[in-house]
Amino acid sequence: MKKSNVLFVVDYDGTLAPENSPADPRVIEDLSRLKSTHSFKLVLATARPEADAWRFIKRVDVFDALILELGSVIYFTAESPTLKGGEGVSSRELVIFKPGGWEELIDIVSREVPPVNKGEVLYYFDQDWLARAEKVATGVSTALLEIKKVGSRTYVFAPRGLDKGVGLSRLLRLARWKHRVVAIGDSASDLPLFELASIRVAVANADESLKRSADYVTSGERGEGVIEAVKKLI
Repeated sequence: MKKSNVLFVVDYDGTLAPENSPADPRVIEDLSRLKSTHSFKLVLATARPEADAWRFIKRVDVFDALILELGSVIYFTAESPTLKGGEGVSSRELVIFKPGGWEELIDIVSREVPPVNKGEVLYYFDQDWLARAEKVATGVSTALLEIKKVGSRTYVFAPRGLDKGVGLSRLLRLARWKHRVVAIGDSASDLPLFELASIRVAVANADESLKRSADYVTSGERGEGVIEAVKKLI
């Protein structure tokens, strides 16, 4: 692969870091050093909102862009060059994909289901409220809204059809990226990323179903596996 012509898209929970835990600063610094040497592009893909990225990652600037909230939000960082090398998308730009009438739908569900977190688009709630959430969802426009599991206990109300692959597709379109894409993940929720990737990588701790779909399975777990994959594929 030629330098600068590879985009690594990395899942967060279970891949870059343990679920609900900060990223290891050593892993982030290793990624920064590798980027400085090889000039590849680095994108984070997560169901989390922007605030969580800043809370869990000390140096968000290592990433050229963040695919947030399952792809309903794309954030281009200010410190790193944009994917288009300064053309088109400006630095520090937040692009939000919100269907018409979405805020009204969320207003309805919020009266019945308490949030554990709120994003620009997604509405996060605990599994203890799942039965109530499903009942509420049947009473609103199910053509627009669906419930998705995004963590061990966390679910979201999300626009129907949304997943990380939709987010990656949106980012590639915004960035006009025509080169190789390497997807690195750990669970079935990362399969939509795999569908768009030139090379698919599962970290050692990944679900067996994801490993079966991978071109390469790392020997290292989580962040160490990410570093291993980047070193092998740059």
